Amino acid sequence: MFAPRQVFALSALLLLSACSSSSMDQDRAVGATDAQQQAIASLRQTYAEGRFGDVIRQSARSAELRSAPTAIRVEALKLEAFSYCVTNHRALCEQQFTRILALDPQFELAGAERGHPQWQPAFDAARKAR
Repeated sequence: MFAPRQVFALSALLLLSACSSSSMDQDRAVGATDAQQQAIASLRQTYAEGRFGDVIRQSARSAELRSAPTAIRVEALKLEAFSYCVTNHRALCEQQFTRILALDPQFELAGAERGHPQWQPAFDAARKAR
C-alpha cells in the first residue's frame, strides 16, 4: 500500500501535468536555456517525490531559475509556495504567491489547483493584499 506522502506526491505529479500552459511553453521556447529547462524539470521531479524541503532550497538557491523567463520563474515560485503550504509555513507560502503576482499580475491557480485547503487561502490573501 502507498504511504500518505507517496499518495500526495503522485497526486502532485498529476496536478502538475494538468497545469502546463501554452504561455509557459511559449516562454520556454523564447529564451530559456537548456540549464533553465533542466532546473525546472528537476524541481518538478523533486516536488513530485514529496521532498518539499528540497524544493524550497533548490528553488531559492538556483541561479538558473532566478534568471529564467517569467513563466519558468513563476512555476518555480509556485512549487516553492505549495511546498511551504504543505509543510505548514503559511506566511512563507503567501509570500511566494505575492512574488508570483508581482511577476505576473494575471496569474491564477489552474483548475486542478483551485480550492486546495492549504494554498488557496494563502493565494487569496496574497491577491487581496495587492
